[in-house]
Amino acid sequence: MRSLEEKTVRLLGGVVEAQTLRLYIRLLVADGCPVDEAADLLGGAEEVETLLQAGMAQVCEPAVDLPTRLVPVPMDVVLQHTLVGLARKALADYERLLGGYQRMCALASSTREEPDTSVGQLAQLITDADEVSRLTSTLLGSVQREWLTLSNHAPAEPMDGAGITATPSPVGRGARCRAIYDGDLLAETVARDKMESIAETGIEVRILPRIRMSLGLADEGVALLPLTSSETAGVLLVQSSVIVGALWEYFELLWERAIPYGGSGANRKGLPEIHIKILRLLVQGLSDDAIAQQVNLSLTTVRRHIKALRENLDIRTRFQLGVIAVQHGLVD
Repeated sequence: MRSLEEKTVRLLGGVVEAQTLRLYIRLLVADGCPVDEAADLLGGAEEVETLLQAGMAQVCEPAVDLPTRLVPVPMDVVLQHTLVGLARKALADYERLLGGYQRMCALASSTREEPDTSVGQLAQLITDADEVSRLTSTLLGSVQREWLTLSNHAPAEPMDGAGITATPSPVGRGARCRAIYDGDLLAETVARDKMESIAETGIEVRILPRIRMSLGLADEGVALLPLTSSETAGVLLVQSSVIVGALWEYFELLWERAIPYGGSGANRKGLPEIHIKILRLLVQGLSDDAIAQQVNLSLTTVRRHIKALRENLDIRTRFQLGVIAVQHGLVD
């Protein structure tokens, strides 16, 4: 349990408020608890509400005859949720800072003094669509080492994974390009086709469930944070080395957990037909019992086939099975 606590502190320490983090760790170590015992475990009803409001715990309705449980939200989801909240707060703080800075510029102008431009160089809010497009194209055109994309929506164009057209991919200049997309996009044929096209250009694509924010990172020096699902609707341009460095580390953390995606070709691994049928049903979200009924096999036999699939494809979770099924052209 000590290693679990240490891992949690390494991931969330300094990001989540200390007292809230202690409550989360207590629930995490206990692997959840019945709802009517949660107040005793955490120290009171107010503490339970704190975790629920922070999005770090959720009430789970189990099977019949079992008590309702309070369970911890997965650590990576907590981190994403917290960062989104911090980003929104930072944006609000920045807008106030920008307003004050503009007043300072006006005052300096009236007294013929030169204002300090260092504040505006650290972060800048850009809402003009044409300016956002030009800025993104300029960044893509100047990337020398690496361009990273994290996105919870489908790319508008396949060339760069960032939704900007008519811009040469940094891959052609020898830069490494990596992109992580939300797993829900696999359910959309158009989105899958675009991700396939992106992967075929040499961009490394991975899939991760439940991505809550989008960002672009260029050469560890600049970050673009879209304000909406459309990059051209407005972005926050960040050039603070501290903030960009933290976002880069966050991307690397997600990259390690994401599942490689790319390439096409139905049944490239020569899977038995029964495995293909089971894969299709797994992707639809059917339980083992429901799959057994669909393929007219016993539950034991179906579970044996699922185990063989996981061993053959070297995967551990149903989410990974779904990604593999999509890559092999086994879903419509």
